[in-house]
Amino acid sequence: MKKILFELPEYYLIILVILAGYSPPFYINPIFIGIAGIFILQIIFKNRISGISLGILFFLVNLYFIGALISEFSEFTEFNNNAKQLLFVGLTIWIMNTILSLTMIYKYSTNNFKKGSRIELEKQSI
Repeated sequence: MKKILFELPEYYLIILVILAGYSPPFYINPIFIGIAGIFILQIIFKNRISGISLGILFFLVNLYFIGALISEFSEFTEFNNNAKQLLFVGLTIWIMNTILSLTMIYKYSTNNFKKGSRIELEKQSI
C-alpha cells in the first residue's frame, strides 16, 4: 500500500497532463506530450533533485489554483448550488493535489537520505 501511495503522484500527473493537452478529435498538444515525457523519465530514473523540483512546482501551481478558486467563489453574490458545487469540488481537487504534491516532495527528500546514510555507514564500517 505504501509503495502504491508513493508511486501515485507521478502517474496522476501524467494523466492530468495528457487530459490538459487533449483537444477533440484525437489531438494532444506536443508541449503536453513533452511534459508527460518528463514525468515518465522521473518514474524511470527517480532523480532526487528533479523529483523535489517537480513536487515543489506542483505545490506552487496548487497555491495558484486555490487563489483562482477563492477568486471565482467570491464572485457569487449568494451561496447557491453552483457556488456550493464550485467550492466543494474545487476544494476536493485542491486537497488531493496538495496531498500528492507533498507526498512527492516527502518521497524524494527522504528516500535518498536513507540511501546516503546507508552508504556512509558502509564506508565507516570498512
